[in-house]
Amino acid sequence: MGRVALITDSSICLPPGAVSRAALSVVPIVLHLPWGDERGDRAAMTGAVYRVLANEQPVKSSAPSPLEYLEAIDRAGASSAVIITPAAELTVMYRNACVAAGLASCPVDVVDSRTAAAAHALVVLEAADVAGAGGSAAQIRAAAVAASRRTGLVAALDRVDFIRRSGRVSSVALGLAEHLGIRPVFELHDGTVERLAVPRSEGAALRRIVQEATARGLGGARRTVVFHAACPERAEALRLLAGGSDLVTEFSPSMGIHTGPGVVGIAWLGS
Repeated sequence: MGRVALITDSSICLPPGAVSRAALSVVPIVLHLPWGDERGDRAAMTGAVYRVLANEQPVKSSAPSPLEYLEAIDRAGASSAVIITPAAELTVMYRNACVAAGLASCPVDVVDSRTAAAAHALVVLEAADVAGAGGSAAQIRAAAVAASRRTGLVAALDRVDFIRRSGRVSSVALGLAEHLGIRPVFELHDGTVERLAVPRSEGAALRRIVQEATARGLGGARRTVVFHAACPERAEALRLLAGGSDLVTEFSPSMGIHTGPGVVGIAWLGS
């Protein structure tokens, strides 16, 4: 049995060193900033992205292309590969990875993690454990698929004004939300984002995150990750309310583009 390459993208929201470089290849997302393009979700770019958003300047991201996935497969030099992408409903990465798989010179499995951000990271971590132990492509794929069915994510937005550019919220509703200080709590599950509550204070939002996550399986989780967008103090407060976590990590800049700073949440992998 030859070596299996495990590949994902830079939106993964994992701190450096969480996964061995030998076990995982990361394909960079490109950030399109006013002064030029930046490849990869480098932590050093987080502050720059939020400053650009605050100044209402244009900032976008581009998912890895089929060619970039294909290049990652070739660079790995493995006998087969497994690519894990965020949910297909949220990004074109799954589609692009499937195109690359069809062009690759070795067998390639593509797994939709059915989630994103820190929950996507938990799926990748499960697959990386199997890959690091010398598992076959079938075993790595099975671990990723099983993990995708056991992940959960609950989080809160600190502000709603950064969604103005989406055009999906009326100016009246947006103004009312800002006036009331609403911090929407939402769940990401099986590729779908669902609003759970609209608390009106930071403390209430953190308590509601823990309440909703606990109701969905946080208490029996095998792994947990608290994540945040430029608000480490709030993340620490959430970690304490939740009774601890295995990791605390920051949102990748490519994720922060869509939410702005202040997001805090918890992701978990059920037993």
